[in-house]
Amino acid sequence: AFTFKWWAALDPVRQEVLVNMSFMGMRKLVGFRNMLAAIEAGDYGIAADELLDSLYAKQVGPRAQRLAEQLRTGIRS
Repeated sequence: AFTFKWWAALDPVRQEVLVNMSFMGMRKLVGFRNMLAAIEAGDYGIAADELLDSLYAKQVGPRAQRLAEQLRTGIRS
């Protein structure tokens, strides 16, 4: 089982980003170690950069850009 103890402390927009990304599978999502560590630390700029610096971002293109911006700002786009 995968648990993010800090999940409940996130605002709804950033929770939605992780839910969106979880559709790739939780095993793949937990592989985003640096992004998840940055989210846990509240460093959303670094988290967004880590998201964009991934094979996933290259594969999904504009979707990754949108999710990274939501991580960075906490604003739904």
